[in-house]
Amino acid sequence: MCVPRGMQEPLGYSQSSLARACLLVQDACGMFGEVHLEFTMSKARQLEGKSCSLVGMKVLQKVTRGRTAGIFSLIDTLWPPAIPLKTPGRDQPCEEIKTHLPPPALCYILTAHPNLGQIDIIDEDPIYKLYQPPVTRCLRDILQMNDLGTRCSFYATVIYQKPQLKSLLLLEQREIWLLVTDVTLQTKEERDPRLPKTLLVYVAPLCVLGSEVLEALAGAAPHSLFFKDALRDQGRIVCAERTVLLLQKPLLSVVSGASSCELPGPVMLDSLDSATPVNSICSVQGTVVGVDESTAFSWPVCDMCGNGRLEQRPEDRGAFSCGDCSRVVTSPVLKRHLQVFLDCRSRPQCRVKVKLLQRSISSLLRFAAGEDGSYEVKSVLGKEVGLLNCFVQSVTAHPTSCIGLEEIELLSAGGASAEH
Repeated sequence: MCVPRGMQEPLGYSQSSLARACLLVQDACGMFGEVHLEFTMSKARQLEGKSCSLVGMKVLQKVTRGRTAGIFSLIDTLWPPAIPLKTPGRDQPCEEIKTHLPPPALCYILTAHPNLGQIDIIDEDPIYKLYQPPVTRCLRDILQMNDLGTRCSFYATVIYQKPQLKSLLLLEQREIWLLVTDVTLQTKEERDPRLPKTLLVYVAPLCVLGSEVLEALAGAAPHSLFFKDALRDQGRIVCAERTVLLLQKPLLSVVSGASSCELPGPVMLDSLDSATPVNSICSVQGTVVGVDESTAFSWPVCDMCGNGRLEQRPEDRGAFSCGDCSRVVTSPVLKRHLQVFLDCRSRPQCRVKVKLLQRSISSLLRFAAGEDGSYEVKSVLGKEVGLLNCFVQSVTAHPTSCIGLEEIELLSAGGASAEH
């Protein structure tokens, strides 16, 4: 049997420790199975594409195409077989089976029997030619394909993610939204004007992330990932079961016109327009026509460490003290939460609400706020803001057209973290 693809590694295991691996295997007759077993991940990766013998396997379940679409979408990327298959009970392969056999409708879920299960590589067995590595495509080609619900593999640079992972405390899986791009979406000369400059990738809780990928996601710099066997959905990519994410160094070349993982320059975003979907990122500019006073507030933070949980003690005569710095804060920095309504030329007759970052708030209130930090709403009306990089939180059409945006900072090569 050969082991084509589908390996996963749970969080918390090193390369040398045992981890639960999921291996998709195929035999000389074309039958597929998914083997669940404990292995060191370094050993599991060595098995991919090799002819192997499986001993002491136990059948857990027989699954069908109609009930388990996920595994068969992966199997379909390996069909038709690269070499003629054997007919059960015969020694010689039959060419007709290679060309006329319909895609498999059954797959067996296997596990290694305790103390008996074993998997070993068989040298120089011709069955290894059944292995078909994932076809790597560029994002432009993936977006132009019409066959939804199929698997795709690609390299891309993550330029924003939500939620922001500040540490490796994400021991339990949760959903993550990644906004990615590549050179084919960023290059003006080659891109179709109908294609977006960025693409949404949804990482479902069922997608197991390795420690290296989580460390990259917890950082503040952009990072290139290899998305292996992800699912194409309507307008987005889904990473779920049997999808593997790997941290990759930029490659010299990949197929389908993506000549490099290096982006040609600063990341460009699509401008806000009538086609901008929820959970995407865009650039926006406009005129302030209102302020959401019900959500506006301010708070002092430590001017040394940025701690926003300052205390006022009577013994310090009402001055602020910082527990993190163990000092009296004589010159606290005032931070604000401010959401404004914009009149945008790209979205006339639409209510556009933006939650601003501290930098934009300070710029907007530079000449409007008094010494005590207060300001008159009318002093900011009519002011121009933008270009702002924003995450689209909500899009509603009824009873009125309204878009909720949150200003963001894209991951930068300098490693600057996002403001809050």
